[in-house]
Amino acid sequence: MTGFVINEEFLQDEERSGFMVSSLMKRCWAAQLKAVEDFDKVCTKHGLKWYAFCGTLLGAVRHKGFIPWDDDVDICMLRGDYNMFLRFAIKEMPGYFIETGDNVNSDDKTFTHALGITRINNTHLSDFNPDYLKAHYGFPYPVGIDLYPLDYVPRDAEEYDTVIQIYKYILGVGVKYKMENWPGFVTPDPAYGAINLEEAYATLENVTGVRIDKTGDILRQLNNLATNIASYTKGKDSEKVACMSHMVFDHKNMIFPKEAFSKRQEVPFESGSVYIPGDYDAVLRINYGSGYMTPNTHVPHDYPYYKKQERMVRDYVIANPDVAEFMTKYYISDVYDEDPEKKSQLDGIYGNNKKEIL
Repeated sequence: MTGFVINEEFLQDEERSGFMVSSLMKRCWAAQLKAVEDFDKVCTKHGLKWYAFCGTLLGAVRHKGFIPWDDDVDICMLRGDYNMFLRFAIKEMPGYFIETGDNVNSDDKTFTHALGITRINNTHLSDFNPDYLKAHYGFPYPVGIDLYPLDYVPRDAEEYDTVIQIYKYILGVGVKYKMENWPGFVTPDPAYGAINLEEAYATLENVTGVRIDKTGDILRQLNNLATNIASYTKGKDSEKVACMSHMVFDHKNMIFPKEAFSKRQEVPFESGSVYIPGDYDAVLRINYGSGYMTPNTHVPHDYPYYKKQERMVRDYVIANPDVAEFMTKYYISDVYDEDPEKKSQLDGIYGNNKKEIL
C-alpha cells in the first residue's frame, strides 16, 4: 500500500458529486487515513492481508476515495489474519485503543460495538492539545477503523441454521446484559428485553457445553463463545464467508463467495491506495445491488458521527467563553445553527471570529 499525502489543498472544503464535504470532515478523513497507514504497517510486517469493506470498498471502486457523504473506514480480514493481527496490535500500535469484545471489561461502559467486531481508536476523548491536533491534521475528535472478521459459513443447511441461531442468541444475551448493567444503554429491538439472563446462561451452557462463570467478566465470556461459534466451520467445509455479527441480522447482503477474497488487488484511494477483494464486483453486488456504481446521495441520519462531540464542545464553549480562542467555530460547524438560543449565545462569544484550525 502506498502512503497517503495530505496537503493543505486536501484539507479544504470541497464539493464532490454534488455534495459539500467540509474542511472538518476532510481533516477527519486525513486522521482516518493515518490510522489506516499505521494499521497497514503492522499487517505488512507480519504478512497479514486486509481488504477495504462495505462503504470504504464502494468508495475505492466508485470514487477512488471516500464516498463524499461517508465518515468512517471499514476493513475486513479473514479470521486467521484477524486473530494474528489482534495478537500484535496492542503492542505494535502504541497510542491506539484496540477495542474488541475479548479485551473489554464488562464494567467499561465506553465499549459500544457489537461483540465479534474490533474498533481501532486513536483516542477515547476529544483532544484540543496543540501537539495532538498537529499530529492529526487539526481534527480533535476520535477517529478509527471498524475491523470485521470474516468466518466460513457452513455448507450444510441444517448446520448453517444452528450456527446462526446460536450466534444470534449470544449477541442477544450480550445486549440484555448491557441493558441491565449499563445505565442509559438502550437498544431499538424490544425483543431483547424479554431475555432472562439466568435462564439464558443456562441455555448457553446446555447448548454449547461451555460453563458461564457468573462471577467473572460476562461480556468477555460471551465474546469468546461467539468467536468459537463463528470460527467453528473450516474452509474445506464451506464455499462462503461472512462477518457473522452482521450477517445474523442481515443475511442476504453479508454472505460472500470465499473465492472473492482468494486474491486481492491494490487500487487508488485519495492520494494513496488500499487493498480490495480480487472479485470486488461480487462483493459489491451482494452488498449494494447491481447498480452500485450509481451514487445514492442518501446521507446517514447520524452524519457526521462526531456530532455528539460537537454538541459537547458547543455547550462547553457557552459555559466557558474564554476557551473560544482555541475551540473555534470550525469544531462545532455542524451543530452551530441547530439551536436558535444556543446560536445566539455563540454569536455573542465568537462574533466574526474566523480563526483557522491549527
